[in-house]
Amino acid sequence: MRANTITLACLALAACSRPSAPVSGASAPDLASATAFVDSFLASLAHPDYTGDAVRFDSAGFAWARSGALIGADSLDRLLRAQRAAGKSIVLGTNDVQLTPLGPDAVVWSGIVSGVAKDSTGDRPIRGALTLVLRRRGAAWVIAAGHESVRPFDDVHEAGAAPPR
Repeated sequence: MRANTITLACLALAACSRPSAPVSGASAPDLASATAFVDSFLASLAHPDYTGDAVRFDSAGFAWARSGALIGADSLDRLLRAQRAAGKSIVLGTNDVQLTPLGPDAVVWSGIVSGVAKDSTGDRPIRGALTLVLRRRGAAWVIAAGHESVRPFDDVHEAGAAPPR
């Protein structure tokens, strides 16, 4: 739990601040490949038959902040699988994307996501903020931590169980 708290604190600090000096030269991360990785992750949410989410998450110390709770890589993977098994998909676009290098192998990606959540009952608009801390593992990027501020849209989302106001 302490590791998750520390990871979330680092995520919040990274998302709310800018480095005093830009990372440059040989120590600069490949921002184009980090952006392509996030685009690929978001595109995979639209495919109900996709099964590769777990490899996108850094299982060592991974934390996802959602609806006031921290969840681990296994929990997020199960949630995405459950949504897909129920025939749900999410088609998202991005805007206001910012990339903040944290070092040669780490980047904070933040932006606004918007699109539609689709299931057998129809389409629902979705819009919110998404922040991801990416870490390079060998030649590939993985998500080390994430935070979403997106309105719940179905009963599979754990916030959907909250009592009505």
